[in-house]
Amino acid sequence: MGDAHGVSPQQAVLAWELALDAHVIPIPGARRAASITDSANAAHLELTADEVTRLSESVGLFD
Repeated sequence: MGDAHGVSPQQAVLAWELALDAHVIPIPGARRAASITDSANAAHLELTADEVTRLSESVGLFD
């Protein structure tokens, strides 16, 4: 999913978590300043409903 949007896998996962519910607040870890910036940009990545469903199914959330 990250490749499809031209972002890191971590950014795609954070965007997915944010898209799950308004009450989901992911807390990413980071060792480098670039990772913090990358994670923050996840708030601007909009996934389609189909992408959210596919990612959820891939981790067994909607079995």
